[in-house]
Amino acid sequence: MRYILDKQCRLRGWTDHLACLELYPERRVIDLSVKEYGLLSKCDGLTDVDEVKYAEAIRTFTSLGFIREADGTKPDPAQQYLFYENKRFRNMDICITGCCDFRCRHCFNAAENDRSRGTQPTTEQLLDLIARLDACGIANVTISGGEPLLHEGFIKLAGELARRDMHFRRLVTNLYHMTPVLADILIGLGHRPLISTSFDGLGTHEWLRQKEGSEKRALDNIAMLKEKGFHVRTHCCVWKDSMPVIRDTVLRLQELGVDEFRIMNIEPSLRWRENAGGQMIKITEWLDFVCGLLDWWYDNEIKMDLNVWSFWWGAAGKKYINILPESHSSCELADNTPACAGAYKTPYIDSDGRILLCNAIAGYTKAVGIDWGNVFRDDLHTLLCEGPFIDQCSRTIGQLKKQSPMCMQCKWARQCHFGCRAEALAYNGELNSPDNRMCVFFKQGYYQRFMDIADRHGLIYR
Repeated sequence: MRYILDKQCRLRGWTDHLACLELYPERRVIDLSVKEYGLLSKCDGLTDVDEVKYAEAIRTFTSLGFIREADGTKPDPAQQYLFYENKRFRNMDICITGCCDFRCRHCFNAAENDRSRGTQPTTEQLLDLIARLDACGIANVTISGGEPLLHEGFIKLAGELARRDMHFRRLVTNLYHMTPVLADILIGLGHRPLISTSFDGLGTHEWLRQKEGSEKRALDNIAMLKEKGFHVRTHCCVWKDSMPVIRDTVLRLQELGVDEFRIMNIEPSLRWRENAGGQMIKITEWLDFVCGLLDWWYDNEIKMDLNVWSFWWGAAGKKYINILPESHSSCELADNTPACAGAYKTPYIDSDGRILLCNAIAGYTKAVGIDWGNVFRDDLHTLLCEGPFIDQCSRTIGQLKKQSPMCMQCKWARQCHFGCRAEALAYNGELNSPDNRMCVFFKQGYYQRFMDIADRHGLIYR
């Protein structure tokens, strides 16, 4: 019997995942066993398949619609096995410009206090970068900045992603330059990226962002984008004077239909250290505030997903929540887990071409001269296969704990997972040092308080 791959299926491989099936148009990847790959590699409509040897795989893939009996049609050449000479990264965050017309008092992208970074690759450089990302098997792209809508090539870049069947996964923007026309252009290209935007409190947003009219513009454009079917995530940075307005802010964003509310205490970035002026919130003060917010949130049955950065995540209307980073503690090989799992999920390319773990360390690493590789200078396959960036991505929790005798002896070491690398850099000036917020969270009883809150509201946590 002969079989043929369904048109949605393409055979792929990377240096760390040699046999995979990629499903279009969603670009989902499934790892294959040796026998499964052996079968699918023969499903070209021409090769006879041993139905005894592959009986189970044939049943599975036929029922899933991945293969069918040969009917005389030929597979598309794009379905043939393609090997990418790098590790498997599926997402990339591209900062297409360091330019921004806001002057946010806390900006972690900025290396200096008086201006934005200003570095900006050309449209041609970015089109070439998208082609090279495609050649590495990267399917999903986040576009960020600076303010990405200031880049003259923004629409052309979105069009190139569509042409290559790459997903425009997320747009990080202050929304000041968003318009209904631009939203319609994205929809026409087949894109409805998650809109990730900042809104820092009713009546307080403009103090932090230092842009007149930005609060109204953000609220108006959130409403417009929701009407056009976009998902919207808001990031709310909190400082002392904004704490009293957070609950009213939540209610207003809920009225607008915001899908996810992410809230965080402003980390001590280089710029915030200069501009905070007594507005910094101590970690104990922050966690006390969060405890009150969580009780209020669930008492009022807020209809948004809730992400308290680093500490709590819960989907709207669902009973299951994660108390972070406890959600990873069930892993039996915890010490072998990468210390920054987010870097493997979505690395960050800065506007100057440096490849980094995330956007939160862009300004600090620039200021101190950290360079793990540059996509405008170095071979991208190599950057994603070996070298200092991969070395940093591969650092495990166990390796980092060995650098800290205090952590090695701590009874909470399994749960805390050494915390966030960006927060460690911001607070300690050392990327691979312990995230001391976790020490406070576990040792001073906040972990227990969070579990008590979950129990009080009938939430199920792990």
